[in-house]
Amino acid sequence: MLELSDGVAGAYCTKLLADLGADVLKVERPQGARLRHLGPFPGDAPHPDRGGLHLYLDSGKRSCALDLDSDASARQTLRSLVARADVLVEDLDSSRRSAWGLAPAETSRLNDRLVHLSVTPFGLTGPLRDWLSDEITDWALGGYMYFTGDPAREPLHIPGHQAAFHAGMHGAFAVLAGLWHARRTGEGQHIDLSHWEATLLAHAWLTAAWTHCGVVLRRRGMDFLRCRDGWAYIFRGMMYSPHLFILMDRPELAEDERWNSFQKWIDNGPALWALVEEWTSQRSKHEVVTRAQELRIAATPVNTVADLAASPQLQARGWFQEVEQPGLGRVRLPGAPYKLSETAARPRGPAPSLGEHTEQVARGEVWHGESRYRPTAGVRGGSDGGGPLAGIKVVEMTANWAGPLTGRLLGDLGATVVKIEIASRPATRTLYHVGAEPGKYHYNRSGYFNKMNRNKYGISLDVSRPKGREVFLRLIRWADVFIENNSPRVVRNLGITYDVLSQINPRLVMISESGFGATGPEADYVAFGANIETSSGLASVIGYQPGDSYRTSSFYADPVAGTHGAVAVLAALHRREETGRGQYIDLALQEAAACFMGEFLMDYFLNGRVAQARGNRHPRYAPQGCYPCVGEDAWVVLCVRSDEEWRRLCAAVGHPEWAERPEFASEEGRRQHHDEIDALLRSWTEGMDHWEAARILQQAGVPAAPVLRNWEIVWNEHLYERGYLVPVRQPDAGVLPYPGFPWKFSRTPGSVSLPAPRFAEHNQFVFRELLGLSEAEVRQLEEEGSIDPNPQQFVVKFL
Repeated sequence: MLELSDGVAGAYCTKLLADLGADVLKVERPQGARLRHLGPFPGDAPHPDRGGLHLYLDSGKRSCALDLDSDASARQTLRSLVARADVLVEDLDSSRRSAWGLAPAETSRLNDRLVHLSVTPFGLTGPLRDWLSDEITDWALGGYMYFTGDPAREPLHIPGHQAAFHAGMHGAFAVLAGLWHARRTGEGQHIDLSHWEATLLAHAWLTAAWTHCGVVLRRRGMDFLRCRDGWAYIFRGMMYSPHLFILMDRPELAEDERWNSFQKWIDNGPALWALVEEWTSQRSKHEVVTRAQELRIAATPVNTVADLAASPQLQARGWFQEVEQPGLGRVRLPGAPYKLSETAARPRGPAPSLGEHTEQVARGEVWHGESRYRPTAGVRGGSDGGGPLAGIKVVEMTANWAGPLTGRLLGDLGATVVKIEIASRPATRTLYHVGAEPGKYHYNRSGYFNKMNRNKYGISLDVSRPKGREVFLRLIRWADVFIENNSPRVVRNLGITYDVLSQINPRLVMISESGFGATGPEADYVAFGANIETSSGLASVIGYQPGDSYRTSSFYADPVAGTHGAVAVLAALHRREETGRGQYIDLALQEAAACFMGEFLMDYFLNGRVAQARGNRHPRYAPQGCYPCVGEDAWVVLCVRSDEEWRRLCAAVGHPEWAERPEFASEEGRRQHHDEIDALLRSWTEGMDHWEAARILQQAGVPAAPVLRNWEIVWNEHLYERGYLVPVRQPDAGVLPYPGFPWKFSRTPGSVSLPAPRFAEHNQFVFRELLGLSEAEVRQLEEEGSIDPNPQQFVVKFL
């Protein structure tokens, strides 16, 4: 695997694959990739071999330094590497891609089985393809920023290269899918992946709230509970339970008419919230969480990175990893987002020093032998048009978001997915109905469900009943993959653990996605994606000032876990091609989300520093921030990364004299006078449209972007030109635009072949045609109650 990436996205993509066994050679410029210079550094002393993100994301790779801009022989060396590689991952701009001979058409000529991934902020096409970008601009466009923070203040950026991590994670999935196709056909292909679209895919109902209901999702403020020693969080959707009143030793409140339905629970939330906080404020966050979890209430602490590093659950699961790093000794690293029973996901060695393996490359001592991804004799042939994962059979028994996203990603690329629901507890079909009108068949009109469950066949089956279990086991015999995201306790109680199912189908790949994993003292804790934002430490770095903590107002850990789950499933399927055996994947949402905390965990490991909120400012660049524009709650972000960009900004906004002020002449000076510069910038942005301001700055060579609301995403010209938003026809909801695919495969693109299923829509197809059950057997299922076409689903207006 050949990597030519400067930043976090490409490095995280290849880190995931290196930890799964890929041989990654990173080609860098003589001064090293930008990643090496991002820090954090031990003792804050910059060194290209000691940056925390480099140590984390480049562990187990090799490094070759080549002067590709000016040395023709270096470019020839690069071409010879491309000709021998299975995969090329690069994040080059268009001029370097062309100058170095790495345009997709050229790499395909050099190596027709190459899987070539280009990962860039905006993609290789579209009107914004050449815009400048940095962390905050990626995030402003990606939808999360607008609804994070206090409604009375500016939106909040989530630091830590979040958009780039999303892109890298999707890059790993796309590469493995491309390799699966290459393994079957001998055909390589090019994949165009953008940070922006990868981030947009990490939403549950952002666009559905607008397309279905005309609702603009806004910032909600902080919803944590004050405790004696910090903050705790109780998932509000779980507050509709008499157990909450038992927790507070106030059981009589269960009869209060203010809270006797789910909708009233939401509508009268502030009063209830005040009562809960009165109780929690007298207790430690550990006591609050422990007592709540004993009652099956989804409660979690708001952890700092120090809390995370000391977590008994992570310690018990052996999540943290260590490598012997030359010059630094034993270095602690964040662990992997998943545990595979037969494929250890871990660094194969330390991060390389700059150019450590250049001489090996010059002597031709890398990548000897036949690639494992060459097709066997008689297999080679063209694509059948069914997507790169056509032929993979998946059974999914999931609810909410993480598990359904894993299944949808596989289905989007051609896998056959059968989704199991149960009438007494159907998958999440409650939210964002078309026209804000639930109607008779409200459970088929939910924008949330219909977005998350396209490309699946839907059946109703109660696997806890004898006949239902028999049919479920027949599905397991048929399947290549089984996805479930129930609590470990549910899986045990149903008797469908991997040791049982693998006896029926030894080739089965099973993935369990739960809040804290299948083992450890907190394995049976109840959690949703919102809870994991607090337990993973993410909330502790979101805020306007040190000591603040905020959530994203969504369920951020779910898409992080769901996409990592798809990576793990494909890795396990590749491994099965070599061993003939399936394996079990244990994925904890907390661990997957903590992988995105790499910058802050590495700072803690290297310096003992506990990260805190820093608003929208950058620890080095200045100015960086979010500034008001004309219109209701309209904002623009910008990031100045050098003295030259500062001069360009001053000229672009009509105030070149700002650049002449000595106190603003250096990065350090601008950081010290950030408040004053912010006031100057606001005086300009307050008279500008947010798109207008961004375009002026971009034309001047300064990274800037509008903070997009959901309706702006739905109607964005760039996204439409790239085909990201796709119309889907669903019988009960009509034709509506839905988010498409962040990766664009040149040979086997993603597609929507099925809308999300109506409840139990495909019972007859699956039972009769797929499994071959007789009419009598289907009737027995109905008589037993294993099949029920009438879901018992309540309706919620909005969350």
